[in-house]
Amino acid sequence: MTDDIQKYIRCMDEIKLRDDVINNHLNGERTTGQPMTDIELICLQFRKICELIMLSALCAHKVVYQRIHKKIEKEWDATKIRKTLENIHPEFYPSPFERLVDRETGKQKNQPVTSDFLTKVECISLIGKCGGILHGFNPFNDEKVFKEVEGVKNKFPEWQKKVRRLLKSHEIKLSETDKRLWVYMGHGQENLVLVEERVPV
Repeated sequence: MTDDIQKYIRCMDEIKLRDDVINNHLNGERTTGQPMTDIELICLQFRKICELIMLSALCAHKVVYQRIHKKIEKEWDATKIRKTLENIHPEFYPSPFERLVDRETGKQKNQPVTSDFLTKVECISLIGKCGGILHGFNPFNDEKVFKEVEGVKNKFPEWQKKVRRLLKSHEIKLSETDKRLWVYMGHGQENLVLVEERVPV
């Protein structure tokens, strides 16, 4: 297993840990003691997860990263990072799939998932929405802020579902090669991240 793939696995493991934090707060197992700080903590986890989804692409695209690392190593604007990656490799974002088995032949195949996952546009938007909650707000405009906070809070279960569906089993198309990574977030009894390197037939 290459060092690049190991780094990608570490990013996925961190996403799983942050998803656990979100889950524990949504189901009431954990709390900060205050509703607002619970919301802020969950927003922080979603923002970090989305940043990891974007930046983990750099692990899988080492050749690309070597060209642009100076440009983005201090860049935290997700939109700018996305545009930089897209200019070099338009298909850097994960593509979710289902692994299906033909009942008659027993052969397996991947079927693309086309809905109910976190799209690239939604990922960028979510980073912005969560960032807005984490910033301090104008006390003279608190009614509007509290309305926005309530709206974000109500989206947490949907966001979690979409992030999980995006990453559950996904493909990374590597740049300047036919190779692809097939990534499974919960493989085997120990629920480990599994990455397979594939070349289309």
